[in-house]
Order: sequence, then structure tokens, then C-alpha cells
Amino acid sequence: MAHNAAAAVDHGEGIRTSSRCVVDGATHDFVVINYPLLDGMCIRNRVTSSAFRVGGYDWSIMFYPDGAEVAGYASVYLCCLSQAKDGVGTSFTLTMLDDQGNVHATRQIPGFIFGEKETWGFSDFVEKSKLRSSCILTIRCVLAVVKEPPSECKGNLIVDPPPELPGRLHRALKNGRGTDIRVLVGGREFRAHKFMLAAQSPVFEAQLFGPMAQKDMRRIMVVDMEPAIFEMLLHYVYTDSLPPCGKDNYDTARMQHLLVAADRYGLERLKVMCEKRLWENINASTVMSTLALATHHYCDQLKEACLKFMSSSQEVMDAVVVTDGFQHLMATCPMLVLKHTGEKVTIKRK
Repeated sequence: MAHNAAAAVDHGEGIRTSSRCVVDGATHDFVVINYPLLDGMCIRNRVTSSAFRVGGYDWSIMFYPDGAEVAGYASVYLCCLSQAKDGVGTSFTLTMLDDQGNVHATRQIPGFIFGEKETWGFSDFVEKSKLRSSCILTIRCVLAVVKEPPSECKGNLIVDPPPELPGRLHRALKNGRGTDIRVLVGGREFRAHKFMLAAQSPVFEAQLFGPMAQKDMRRIMVVDMEPAIFEMLLHYVYTDSLPPCGKDNYDTARMQHLLVAADRYGLERLKVMCEKRLWENINASTVMSTLALATHHYCDQLKEACLKFMSSSQEVMDAVVVTDGFQHLMATCPMLVLKHTGEKVTIKRK
């Protein structure tokens, strides 16, 4: 009987089993603004990226400007922030780039199992001397996480689809259906929906639905604003986001004008988004105009970033004081500059 049973198995279909290994991958950029200000933090002091999620676990990048263990080197580590009782299988690459995209250093870990809140990286990631000319550093982590197969098959594999409302509202803006207001800006006409303008902007709400609003208002005019800037503002009103970053879309001049527009119409979130991009683009040629803007529109964090950049080193100050923007601000608001940088300005003038 046993022999016959074996024969039946040999010639039958048998049982098929399968399993799968799922690898979840992502790239996270940790941008370090005004790197020279971090020089002198002392060994074992660090700055940390915001948490990012890959493979169901939270991660962060740790950067030690003056090194974690070895003097003369900057250190970079990857940290697993989540509970990982059984360990998390990974492979990852850490790369440091300057503001032009040039690679300062890159290191790869082809395989490492992280425990809970464990860090792994390189104490001698890059020599500090190689970073002296950089104002902005990007630490890029390309991380692959091996996701273990579930212990049992779960019946519900349905996931929530991404939100559709921003895309639908953007289409409504583009096709013009149901619009009930026309906005004239610098000779160009934009069609919009009153309820969208009023929902996002308290200024538009007062203008369109306040006690002084005209009945059945069909057209309004926006003065002292370029049509291209209003178009970006209108895109934000409908989508809660900036337009896709095409060529020169996020240059400093555009972001400065858009910040002014956001402040004018009470779009506080858009104003902060503009501040962030202006902060990222601070350099010797833009810092003075950005400082003047930040002061006038009460952007305290952006203002502080400008002042710190100017006073970070004599080399930076030497580059700033020869710009037209510096001379203009010194002529119009000298106390603002001299309060924070007077000593360095005096050194330059001698």
C-alpha cells in the first residue's frame, strides 16, 4: 500500500507552494542649509533629518559636522527609529553632494540588519577640508528594506487610493466650467470660482462676500502684481501646492514676488512655502534682497537665516558687500545691517 501511494504522488500534480520577498525602496535627501554655521559644533554633536518612512519603518539621517568619533572628519549615519524586534534587513547608500550636485563622498552598505533604534554609518565619511567651500550640503540616502512576508494571508488587501480632490479642482480651474468671477491682472484675464478664492483667502472673502461687496460682482482687478505670479497664486488656491517646478519656476525673484502676494492675500501656508525656498536659495547675490523682504513682511526665521549667512565668515561678507543689494540696504536701512554685521563691514572697508 505504501508503494502504491508513492507512485500516485509521483505521477500526480502534487502541491504547489509559493512565497515572495518584497523589497521597498526610497531615496531621501537631507539638505543642510548654511553649512558653515555648523562648523565648530564640537565632536559628537549632530543634526538630524526629519523622519521618513520606508518598508513600514521610520528612519532618519544623522550628520555630525565635526565628527562622531574621528577629528577632522564629518560623520554620517542612518538610524532606524521604529521598533524592530526581529531586525530589519536593509541595503543602503549614503552620498554627500554640494549645491552644484557634485559628489563629495559616497559609501555603500550592501547588507545590514537594523535592530530597534540602531544606527549604522561612517565616522570618517568625508574629510572636513573638502566641505569648506560649500554653503549647502545634500546628504542622500538610497535605502532598500526587505519586507518579511505576512505570517498569514489577510483577506483585506484593499488600500485607500490617493486623494483626488486637488486634481479635480485643478481641472475645474483649467477648463473654466462653473466659473463666476473674472480677475484682471496686468492686462490678462483669469477665470475663477468665488467660493474657492474666498475659502482660501480672507482678503478675497471680504472682497467678494463682505458687507462692502457689490451684488452680483462678476469682475475684479488685481493691481501691482505680474500675471505670472497671480497664476502661481491661483494654482495654490485650487491645489494647496506650488505649480510643478519647471525651468526657473522657483528662482529667487519669483519666490520673492509670490511671498509678497501670499502675504497680501493672507495665504499663510503659501507664505511659509515661499520662505522655505528662499531660505534654500540664500547666497551672496540674493541675501540682501531676501533680507529686506523678510524684514518688511515679518518673516523672522528667514530674516535670521539671512543675517546668519552674512555673518558666517569674512569670505562670505566680502562677497556680499560688493553687491548692489548690500549698498541699497545700507542706504535705506543701515541699522539693520550694522546691528548684526557692523564689525565685519568695518573690516571690509579698511
